Amino acid sequence: MAIQVGKTIVAKRERPESDSERERVRKRFRKRKIASAFLVVLLVGLMGFLTYKAATGWYEWINMREEVVVLPKEPQVEVIDELTGQVSENLSSRLMEYIANLEEEFALLGYNVVRVRIPKDKIREVDVEIEGVSGVVKVNIDRNPAVSAEDGARMIKYLEGQGISEITYIDVRVERKGYWK
Repeated sequence: MAIQVGKTIVAKRERPESDSERERVRKRFRKRKIASAFLVVLLVGLMGFLTYKAATGWYEWINMREEVVVLPKEPQVEVIDELTGQVSENLSSRLMEYIANLEEEFALLGYNVVRVRIPKDKIREVDVEIEGVSGVVKVNIDRNPAVSAEDGARMIKYLEGQGISEITYIDVRVERKGYWK
């Protein structure tokens, strides 16, 4: 850019600025700079405080909590293993918990479980003897105990509704199927 003869640098501007206007702009810029710095410091301090509180709160929660030990459920009825012919106490905890849950589910439906048998040569079957029912209810331990109990209760009600009282077994091992003999 070349300087034109006879004109000042101010002539190129739309209008000349006075020193007081320039000073006002500089002060406004400094205020914004200080406000931005203050806001950053405030946010960093707040984040630090929240992090500290979260860390100390977490630490206190770890030290104050009590250890909860969940014991597996035990069935209230006798469980007979047909392989040995005796009341079995050394079955897996998963099977014992399943039987306890099955017993609870039948009780919720209004049926009292008298005895549970684990048949010989069957891998996942449990035979449940119910008070007032002549046969057993065969269930599969891979199915939900609530669903098995509900299916068994429905079959018992169906058979009572049909006037069938003497049965050998009710089989509810297969989903959406019910058999009796």
